[in-house]
Amino acid sequence: MLSSKINYPNLGLSERIVTLNNITNPVQIRYTKNQHGFSDPNNDSCRYLFELIINGQSIGKKYFRNLEENKYCHIIKLSHKIKLCDIQNYKASISIHPSDSLTSFELEGQINQHESSSIQRSDNIYIEFTKNDMGYTMCSCFYTGLDQNKIFASPPN
Repeated sequence: MLSSKINYPNLGLSERIVTLNNITNPVQIRYTKNQHGFSDPNNDSCRYLFELIINGQSIGKKYFRNLEENKYCHIIKLSHKIKLCDIQNYKASISIHPSDSLTSFELEGQINQHESSSIQRSDNIYIEFTKNDMGYTMCSCFYTGLDQNKIFASPPN
């Protein structure tokens, strides 16, 4: 234990002694040694290319493409002002970059026009279309990959 006296003119003698506890424990640093040096094994340097094609009679064919560092993407936003009732079908794909081999996953589906949301899942992709009170669409897409034990839930509209 380290004690030191700090002199403050307005404090009494009993208030002048401050005890500092400088005992620390080392923090274990996890690393992996490779041919290029040391790296964090939890560092995921992959990027995910999310692509979505939607089709509808009144909107035609629209393309969306986002490159993300996360395994999820909000690919259609409310600011796009696309109504869920205008989308008939879609095709979504996710590509992982960089990858030793071309890794790409696809999912196609129809939009359920009688509900406020339309959800579909494959082994590697989870996609969700929801609409707000004005009917505008939000679309979120997730790369599930090896995360088969995750549960996806949407908040109520």
